Amino acid sequence: MIKSICILSVGYPTPTDPYFAFVEQIAIALSNKGIKVFVVSPQSIVKHWLRGKELHPKFRHYNYDEHKPGIFVYQPYNISFGNSFEKLSRWFRDLAIKKALKQLPEKPDVCYGHFWHSALWLYPYARENKIPLFVACGESNVIAENPYKPEDIREFLDYVSGVICVSSKNKEESVEAGFTDGANCIVIPNAINANLFFKKDKNALREKYGYGKDDFIVAYCGAFEHRKGSIRLSHAIDSLNDCDIKTFFIGKGLDYRLEEPTCKGILFKGPLGHEMLPDYLNMADVFCLPTLQEGCCNAIIEALACGLPVVSSDKSFNHDILDASNSILIDPMDEVAIAGALKRLYEDKDLRSQLSKGALKTAESLKIEERAERVVDFINKRLSN
Repeated sequence: MIKSICILSVGYPTPTDPYFAFVEQIAIALSNKGIKVFVVSPQSIVKHWLRGKELHPKFRHYNYDEHKPGIFVYQPYNISFGNSFEKLSRWFRDLAIKKALKQLPEKPDVCYGHFWHSALWLYPYARENKIPLFVACGESNVIAENPYKPEDIREFLDYVSGVICVSSKNKEESVEAGFTDGANCIVIPNAINANLFFKKDKNALREKYGYGKDDFIVAYCGAFEHRKGSIRLSHAIDSLNDCDIKTFFIGKGLDYRLEEPTCKGILFKGPLGHEMLPDYLNMADVFCLPTLQEGCCNAIIEALACGLPVVSSDKSFNHDILDASNSILIDPMDEVAIAGALKRLYEDKDLRSQLSKGALKTAESLKIEERAERVVDFINKRLSN
């Protein structure tokens, strides 16, 4: 049985910066099981200087239960220069990771890289200390986001003890990329914190925040970029001239990829703290995310937990969590199809009710505590082989 774990991730959130909140969720769930959790997550001081990105404390300790060891977060400063000086950026990153790992008060039982590239960065430490290494495979596109050739990282791939994929699509892509044969993989979809994301009284919340009780509201949650589909949704809504549809566009642009929605009827546009997100989801009638690529989308799972019918992409990354019982699946590039699905839900209250019930039923099987239990069981079984 594992008693401690070291997670390497490119991000870890604070209350004012929700970046990589899903890593925090699994860390908390593991901690609640009595496992000591070390998180190493380098942060770019260059992005702080040039873009104003929040600079987190280099070290912090979270203890949610005095009887549990808690979570130890190490976020060393890292100097990154982008693709122009890739080798120099890599050297500074590896140095930052190495320094943070030296600060760990004890050698963990297991190393856990959040995504393939993080596992590769963690590999030298795991190998040197003879610690089993696991991969959390949750990339939106495993092949495109991992420019490594299997023959160049064969020793690393052979060292990996197990791979936890968030979707069948991620498992298939990992096999296709040559990173694994699939025998040491398991598919465990992402999950929600049911204490935060659950169905609430829509009318009471709308009164609290000052939104109309009779408005039909579509919620979008994600970056304002081409991949997520903010502009496609905006265009689709504008095409429905005969429908009085309101929207919440929750998110923000990502550097040069900004595609800010401008459709009529926008009630809210911008980022939200993670603690406020459940209220805004619960004030909506449907959730729409015409995304092109995902691992397993946390925003969709959170919408399901709030009882929202979902309009999203008929692509393999959604097929483990979405079906006809909880969603309308469409071609994410087809703005006419997006508009048609929204109009259908706008006009058919019974369908909305039916899909809402299906959403809540699906969410029942996607709780973070159960996901952590499955992750730990998988790790223990792989270690006992």
